[in-house]
Amino acid sequence: MRELDRERQKLEAQEKKIIVDIKKMAKQGQMDAVKIMAKDLVRTRRYVKKFITMRANVQAVSLKIQTLKSNNSMAQAMKGVTKAMATMNRQLKLPQIQKIMMEFEKQAEIMDMKEELMNDAIDDAMGDEDDEEESDAVVSQVLDELGLTLTDELAS
Repeated sequence: MRELDRERQKLEAQEKKIIVDIKKMAKQGQMDAVKIMAKDLVRTRRYVKKFITMRANVQAVSLKIQTLKSNNSMAQAMKGVTKAMATMNRQLKLPQIQKIMMEFEKQAEIMDMKEELMNDAIDDAMGDEDDEEESDAVVSQVLDELGLTLTDELAS
């Protein structure tokens, strides 16, 4: 790219020099030289345009190459992810997972039942029956304050 820019700049400098020379020769009345130099000027301007076009084309190709590299990198990343997903899908066996979850649920229920039995046993051992009698007394007191009896409440 820099080389193209340098060449274009050289041609533009040459174009300016040719214009100066054309004016100089025209003042001297050398029209044959002016016509030849005018052709050189036209040719030089055409080359400048070609260098500008070539630079634009090189930039476009460079951008396309960069885009292709990016697309390739993305494709490689997707390939890796797809491979990892396929591996995980092969490892995850749905019937096995369902069986494991059912066993987990069963064991959790067994543990809950054992915990409840242990809590009942501890409550029995600690004599928490007083707590139940005390709870009944509090309920009766609240109902008495409201003017109700426990039997009336239970009847309705």
